[in-house]
Amino acid sequence: MHMANELLSVPVAGATLTIAGGALAFITRRARKIIDADKLALMGILGAFVFAAQMVNFRLPAMPGTSGHLVGSVLLSIVLGPTLGAIVISSVIIIQCLIFQDGGLLALGCNIINMGIIPCYAGYYIFKTIKAESWQNTRTYVAVIIACVVSLEIGAALVPIEAAMSGVLLVPMSTFLVTMLGVHAIAGTIEGIVTAAVLGYLLQVRPDIIGDSLHGKIRLSKPAVIASLSIFTVITAAGLSLLASGMPDGLEWSYAERPDQSDFETTIANESTVIPKVDAFQEKFSLMPDYTVRSSKLGQTAQLEYEPAAAWTSMAGLIGAFLTMGFIWLFAQIIRKRSNSKPNPDTIAA
Repeated sequence: MHMANELLSVPVAGATLTIAGGALAFITRRARKIIDADKLALMGILGAFVFAAQMVNFRLPAMPGTSGHLVGSVLLSIVLGPTLGAIVISSVIIIQCLIFQDGGLLALGCNIINMGIIPCYAGYYIFKTIKAESWQNTRTYVAVIIACVVSLEIGAALVPIEAAMSGVLLVPMSTFLVTMLGVHAIAGTIEGIVTAAVLGYLLQVRPDIIGDSLHGKIRLSKPAVIASLSIFTVITAAGLSLLASGMPDGLEWSYAERPDQSDFETTIANESTVIPKVDAFQEKFSLMPDYTVRSSKLGQTAQLEYEPAAAWTSMAGLIGAFLTMGFIWLFAQIIRKRSNSKPNPDTIAA
């Protein structure tokens, strides 16, 4: 559901980038009070896992010609809490945009809002409202699925609104909205099932690492849990990514491309001269545009001299996962140091 630059006008893009930046600054200030050393490794590996999972596009049932992928916001918010979850998913989106040209540079603010901040907080509180007091029951997993569906639907609904505000739609906003909601209801259900499975695993082996520090039988040490999540990440990035569907994702299918409908025409028209220039700039300076082999130097238009081998797709997934993990770890460390560098009011008063 990564938005491209062509879906936005420059004023709307600027406004959403400002809103996303301000929201992240506020969230980061809140994170200083709750982040600790025990969270660093978990934040990093979960971010890497979400990055890898987002590479695996799967064919959507009952929707020929389209695919979907996990977002991961609800999983992160349940395990880490919504504040740290929002920081992690935003980091994933930033790495995808800047390194892999996955999502437009001008659309970065929208993608952080639509896929990160709002789904994290909305999904978390929907889950907390629905789930029973005990986590070890069916109602918890039902709550996970509902939270994933509703939070993804909220993010999907924002895309037509932002496009309509930009004045680029050639169809009524309601048409685009209904299509987006229908496609992402299916994708959200699948995400909910996968999220419930991952959460169920953590509840079984190490419940105390989940946001509320749950009580329960501990079957694995924390290093062993991190190691197991690392294995899941490598398998997903290097293996499952090879099985990803080549069909357009739900957003692209909704407005730009429908392989199952040969007469379909794009439903947007963006006449801004700035958009092509930003697209060209992003292509020139992305290290691995579209997860492929770059055959030209930075600053030159990227060109593919050959179709990347399967091994490169795996390598791109692994590189992206480790870059994401390192970025999150570094960012979290900076937040912690800024928190620790603040003077203690009690000491000053003394």
